[in-house]
Amino acid sequence: MDAHDIKNLDFLSSIIKKGDVIVDVGANHGIYTDFFKRKLDGSGKIYCIELHPKTYGLLVQKYIGNSNIVVINKAISNIDGEMTYYSGEDDCLHNILGHDVNYKPSNIMGKTESIRLDTLLKYIEHINLIKIDVEGAELMVLEGLENIINKVDYILVECHLNKDWDLIKNLLINKYKLICFNNSADDIENREITIHTAKMAYQCFCKNVK
Repeated sequence: MDAHDIKNLDFLSSIIKKGDVIVDVGANHGIYTDFFKRKLDGSGKIYCIELHPKTYGLLVQKYIGNSNIVVINKAISNIDGEMTYYSGEDDCLHNILGHDVNYKPSNIMGKTESIRLDTLLKYIEHINLIKIDVEGAELMVLEGLENIINKVDYILVECHLNKDWDLIKNLLINKYKLICFNNSADDIENREITIHTAKMAYQCFCKNVK
């Protein structure tokens, strides 16, 4: 957990309530899922999604007996089908891009099932929060939830690739009609993100004002 996570969790404490439905995309070892679990206190539902098979297995063991936590081993992207996934420098940094966030080529680890969030969550009536941390594949994840965006209250996405920032802004603000903020900014007065915000927000928090 780093300073960004601490700030995020402190902020999320104010919007998460018992009974919520929360989606943790890129759960890794479960830091955020642990936080959501404490906040929900056995209520609601947490979809804990992890790409890496080994880490997925650890999450299954960790949350066994928690009926409100669903652990899923899939790649979340903009397609339903099969994808290649790649290794990072450690188990925390694997992704579906073929390179790391510094564009260094990654080694192939294998094939995995890929699914769009709007396919996976098609029958969920209301989603309070989607948290996304996928080591550079965030644009693909966001493109795959367009059919459920009106059912989502909040999105927290960790952005890694500057080249995708304009596309991400356009998708979130112009297409999805969300109000977005830079949750990493120290200057509260200038936290709001507009389509003209040039600097990428590492922690981009959006709310639906439908």
